Amino acid sequence: MKRLIYAILLIVALLAAMLIAPQVVGDKGYVLISMGTVNIEMTVVSLCISLLVVGIGSWILWRFISRLFGLVSGSRNWFGGLSRRKRQRKFYRGFHALAEGDLEGAKKAFQDTTDGDFDGVNYLAAAQVAHALNEPDRVALLLERAAEYDNAKVAACIVLARNDLAQGKQQRALDRLNELDEKAAQHPQVIRLKARAMGELGQWQTLQEQLPQWRKPLKEDYVTWAQTVAKGKFAEIASKQGANALRQYWQKLPRKMRNDDAYRAAYAQQLLEQGMHKDAEACLVEWQKKGPHAVLLPLMAQISMPNPTAAIALLEKWIKQDSENPALYSTLGHVAFNAGDDALAEKVLLKAVKLQENQRDLMALAEISERRHNDAQALSLYKRGFAAE
Repeated sequence: MKRLIYAILLIVALLAAMLIAPQVVGDKGYVLISMGTVNIEMTVVSLCISLLVVGIGSWILWRFISRLFGLVSGSRNWFGGLSRRKRQRKFYRGFHALAEGDLEGAKKAFQDTTDGDFDGVNYLAAAQVAHALNEPDRVALLLERAAEYDNAKVAACIVLARNDLAQGKQQRALDRLNELDEKAAQHPQVIRLKARAMGELGQWQTLQEQLPQWRKPLKEDYVTWAQTVAKGKFAEIASKQGANALRQYWQKLPRKMRNDDAYRAAYAQQLLEQGMHKDAEACLVEWQKKGPHAVLLPLMAQISMPNPTAAIALLEKWIKQDSENPALYSTLGHVAFNAGDDALAEKVLLKAVKLQENQRDLMALAEISERRHNDAQALSLYKRGFAAE
């Protein structure tokens, strides 16, 4: 507004100057314009006024054209905004329909969002709908589209890899996950899927080399995976080279691995599966001198040999220190049961089920009663065992 007022005042001042100046000087002067046969003669004041009018007219024309283009451009943006809002409404409607269980409605709604940029989330949601509708080809297509967006790439690749594994295409899943960048490769789910693919492909050595680097992302799952890797590797050696080769391989492992509870559990399990119960007993007793370990203790219940004196002595020592621990009574009961010492087995298993009833202990007690031809008691214990399942 101020600029307009200043412009008007300037124009008025110029007009006043042009009208008053000739009167003061006493000579209006004139200008002659000759173009061929046409002659135009006017005073200086008239020429100035004409130039001023032309200038003002040009400015008005320029402003009008600018406003016209602005109106056309604004209209285009308005229509674009209207279309974008429509896609957004469809996007939200798709999620509402999905939550309501209206899969066909969700599918139709998400189809109308494919021209919009929702950072790939619309394709991920549409893939979920397609999966629920059992449309595997459409799922793969939508996830491939979602993977084109940086923020949706990891999620899309994870789902695609899971689908590949479910279809038995382990190498394809592994290749897909290996294509992710360094940051995405540290995602816990990516690592878990890589480990699963390597395990199913039997790539135990590669997995064993990678696992220490994945300890932090895997957190509490590291022990499970380490045990799985070790078990797979040990089983491979035992099946191809025999139990002695397995023992030699264990001795050659780095001290850090031999001190890892996951590797210890896998090695002891493999010894038991190979029938080397005496070696398994020696290891389990040695590794638990400081007290029972949650991963190693259950393995002791699998020891099956005539005189497991070391295992029994250690378990009885722990029971004296912790007389209300049902896991210790249960483990000792099964060690005695497997050794044929029914009297000791019955005594401690009855204490175990009194503290915490479980099917395994009840079934063992039922077998002891059956051996003694106490069919009524055996039947009663079997019924309790099945009820505790």
